[in-house]
Amino acid sequence: MNNRIDAIYARQSIDKKDSISIESQIEFCKYELRGGSCKEYQDKGYSGKNTDRSQLQMLVEDIKRVLIARVVVYKLDRSSRSILDFANMMVLFQEYNVEFISSAEKFDTSTTLPPSLRRKA
Repeated sequence: MNNRIDAIYARQSIDKKDSISIESQIEFCKYELRGGSCKEYQDKGYSGKNTDRSQLQMLVEDIKRVLIARVVVYKLDRSSRSILDFANMMVLFQEYNVEFISSAEKFDTSTTLPPSLRRKA
């Protein structure tokens, strides 16, 4: 039986007038989940230049404990601004059969392969 849950990850470096708040990011992501339940991970005041963020590390640990089915972010750069860090996260997600969705950019790894070819967790 699959008891894995969905996760929302939101990050905001600092409060700026032109920056979308963590609360707004979460609302966008919840819309993507169409009302489904989820666990929220929020890193406020952290840069996206590296992965040294407490809630991101907690999300990674939950993925490794096979608790997470998919991760939803508002935009790709909320997870990381480093291409290398993002690529490493995608490898981790693939290893643990976790789907990744960026709601604003319509980036969804669940649609890259037909279900018959996806790895089973």
